[in-house]
Amino acid sequence: MAPKSKLLFKTMLIFTLLILVGCNNAQNSGEDISSEEVSTSFDPRSLATVRGKVLTDAGEMITAGIIVENERGETYRANTNFQSAYNLRLEPGTYKFHFTRGFEYSVVTKTLTVEAYKTYYIQDVRLLQLEDSYSKGWIRGDTHQHTYYSDGVNSANDVLVSNLSNGLHYGYLTDHNTAWGLPEWVQGNRLPANIDGDGNMHMFGAYEGMEVTTEFGHYQSFGLGLVFDLYEVSLRDIERNKPQAEKDEIIKDKIRYIGDTIRWAGAVAQINHPYSTSTMGFRYWDDDVISCFDTIEIWNGYFFPGDGRYEPEKEGYQGQNYRSKIKWFEILNNVKNGGPFLAAVAGTDNHDVAGPYIPNLDIDLTNIQNIDDYNELFLKTGKYTGSPSTVVKIDGKQTEAKVVKAIKDGNSFLTNGPMIYADINGKTYGEVVTITGTSALLNLELFARDGYEEIRLIKNGEVIKTFESNGSDRFTTTYTINDLENQDWLLLEVYGTGVGHAISNPIFISKV
Repeated sequence: MAPKSKLLFKTMLIFTLLILVGCNNAQNSGEDISSEEVSTSFDPRSLATVRGKVLTDAGEMITAGIIVENERGETYRANTNFQSAYNLRLEPGTYKFHFTRGFEYSVVTKTLTVEAYKTYYIQDVRLLQLEDSYSKGWIRGDTHQHTYYSDGVNSANDVLVSNLSNGLHYGYLTDHNTAWGLPEWVQGNRLPANIDGDGNMHMFGAYEGMEVTTEFGHYQSFGLGLVFDLYEVSLRDIERNKPQAEKDEIIKDKIRYIGDTIRWAGAVAQINHPYSTSTMGFRYWDDDVISCFDTIEIWNGYFFPGDGRYEPEKEGYQGQNYRSKIKWFEILNNVKNGGPFLAAVAGTDNHDVAGPYIPNLDIDLTNIQNIDDYNELFLKTGKYTGSPSTVVKIDGKQTEAKVVKAIKDGNSFLTNGPMIYADINGKTYGEVVTITGTSALLNLELFARDGYEEIRLIKNGEVIKTFESNGSDRFTTTYTINDLENQDWLLLEVYGTGVGHAISNPIFISKV
């Protein structure tokens, strides 16, 4: 955790006690603070108490999130407990409480001034479900999350509550080189993700994963908490000191072994955040190496979206998602040459579900000028569970087998807000459309609660059509795509307002 975030959490623990009572410690995600670090003049009994419940518009009690904002614009995210209640402990002052449940629900904001020692009750908050992707067969989840069993600050329980409070229907726990948290995590399969308007309960999918962490990249399994012995995935000193060309071959053998072993065990193998710096990145793009994997994480939620709106050519950690996307386009273009297909995945890589934010007062967030401004806007938006999500298409009842297959096959789109559903001649993302001529019909539907600027239709890495915003949060159209050739691929990319973004996996063309 960065020093800035540590300082904020120490402040926030005195400032709020992070909902100590009645919320299953779901937002108690800061570090322990010693008595020397807390002023002895501070009396926790003097804190104000704010209580209430959150419901759906149908009156069902649900797990929801609360973004607490003080007068200085500092924020952190708290959560209700599983029974929809919250119990906030706050220093005297004026606060905004933004009640939310992910980007398919409305946001309700309440402002309240509290005094020391007093208890306040906010009238029940009702969140409107504006979009129901689940009823359409699209299931939203987080594929990359950590707990304190590796380098996160939260318990498995904290992360489960955060998944539910963000409106997710599935989530993978992917701690670094350990399965210690998985027995706790899978208890989340007993919890309801949502209760629909007819009173039907839909259960959460708490699935097993693992982030295999090495000095030559990070790799992930979906569907299995497979732990490698360190000797299997580490370089020995004698190997590390070999000439670079020889060492590269040794490393490639080890990478192949990681991917093959995950797949032999029946799980899906992924390359994580390939353009991360230092040892966390990936540099061995040979077909016979990447063919040992099924998916690639082109959108890591620790950094802003790879939309390329500001200085996309900039090197360094800030633009890594954009470079991952461009490399993925190259991989897709090589499929027609016999290269492997890797489906795209997004994951938050969340190590702290509270997403603390201290505003940079030197930046005007209403006038974004460069990549640094854009990054600050991204930080203000919040590094929360499910942002971004991988939204998968499944038929019938949700099961782990269906979810993991959809991830592997690319029957999905990636988003931090805009929901983009589409098919070409009835085939959706990750599928193949067979045509006899050179044209096909695109059916497109968009929901973007916070608005959008444009939707781009991309063929073989190039934009061939742009649909401009109609000023609404919804857009529906059909469009005839011409000049199609065998083994072309097409996908959609949405540019939302602010840092809103979505990108789909491709639909391939087969011409007979």
